[in-house]
Amino acid sequence: MFIAVVAAALIFDLLNGFHDGCNAVSTVIYTGALKPRIAIGLSAFFNFIGPLVVGVAVAETIGRVVDGSQIADKPQLIIAALLGACVWEILTWIWALPMSSSHALVGGLLGATLAALGAGGIHWDKVILVFAALIISPIIGIATGYLVMRLSRFFFAKTRWNLSKADRFYKHMQILSSSWVSFSHGSNDATKIMGIIVLYLAAQRGLGVREYIDQEGFPYWVILSCAGAMAIGTFLSVKSFRLIRTLGERITKLHPINGFSAECGGAIIIQVASLLGLPVSTTHVVTSAVTGTGLASKLGAVSWKVIRAIMLAWVVTLPFCAGMAAIFYYLLSWLT
Repeated sequence: MFIAVVAAALIFDLLNGFHDGCNAVSTVIYTGALKPRIAIGLSAFFNFIGPLVVGVAVAETIGRVVDGSQIADKPQLIIAALLGACVWEILTWIWALPMSSSHALVGGLLGATLAALGAGGIHWDKVILVFAALIISPIIGIATGYLVMRLSRFFFAKTRWNLSKADRFYKHMQILSSSWVSFSHGSNDATKIMGIIVLYLAAQRGLGVREYIDQEGFPYWVILSCAGAMAIGTFLSVKSFRLIRTLGERITKLHPINGFSAECGGAIIIQVASLLGLPVSTTHVVTSAVTGTGLASKLGAVSWKVIRAIMLAWVVTLPFCAGMAAIFYYLLSWLT
């Protein structure tokens, strides 16, 4: 069962990297700042080192959504939660829709826990904290993308460069900004799966996540394996441009100044959230920041039809994953 839990967690982590790898590289590819393979390889590297440098505060938050002391004899709960989230990852990739892996994971946890333990097995204060971060961060993403875009355009105007020279400058700057997004993505998203594995380890000792970490420390093999799975998934996204195309060309017309502004805006939010231990959706934040850069030009610069489809996927994510996780829990309980 230990092998099954870790395998399911790392598969979800790999799918997360494969699905969300586009967040950091879509803009830098579509503005011509980097070739696809170089951009994705760089993104995979920074996804790996992000959680090693920033720490595991987000993992503790996610691991404490469920009362670990109650699930010692119900490891199927964790596997069901991960499988429910994995199904949604695959479906939204097929539909080429950016989605929130955080929403999917939390939805899976809630659905499986309600099926196994009822409402009493959930720490609702942590759920409220997680959802507050997930709901507010896209709003801040739009505002930050808009603000950084306006500042970038102000700098562009003051330098009195022509468009060609400005494009060359911001293409170089995008290498740094896209790397920052990848670093931030790894520090937030990879650590969520670390929290799930530690939740299982704590449950086997009859402890909550905080008590387990206080007694045993945070297992380094969990950090390395999750960071590695995220990096591999990101690197494999070079084989698919479905989501890269959605963020790169379907939301708004991207110039290097847009790409730089969106990446900086998104990275700032994700990095601060990681340091505070708040799980946020990299997809939501970066998509919102791209939208904000489009709004800095005019409302008509944004494809609202695409935005509506993305928002619909966001709304459906949590109930779908919760329902799938509950179904998987009942199936696994029957089989075992």
